Amino acid sequence: MTELCRSKPTGFALEISVFTSIIAVSVAGILLGLRFKAAALLAATALLLVGIVIWNSLGLPGPVTVGKSLILMFFSACGYLVGLSLSLWRNRNEE
Repeated sequence: MTELCRSKPTGFALEISVFTSIIAVSVAGILLGLRFKAAALLAATALLLVGIVIWNSLGLPGPVTVGKSLILMFFSACGYLVGLSLSLWRNRNEE
């Protein structure tokens, strides 16, 4: 039973896992961009890296590689820029 829980996801399960991770960091980036400035993006990126290191060190299924880490950081930054743009657009329309 323990081996079943620790088995590595393959194929479709891995793709869904990566997709949901990308969606999650993108939404988090948008929310950061709507409310906070650039320092929050740096803190979120550092938190993402710490989370990845902890995930990999615990040996949980689906280890995060360097490529996946860079993709997640890229989408987080893109989400932040979208949120920042929405925030600026909203402030401009309020004036």
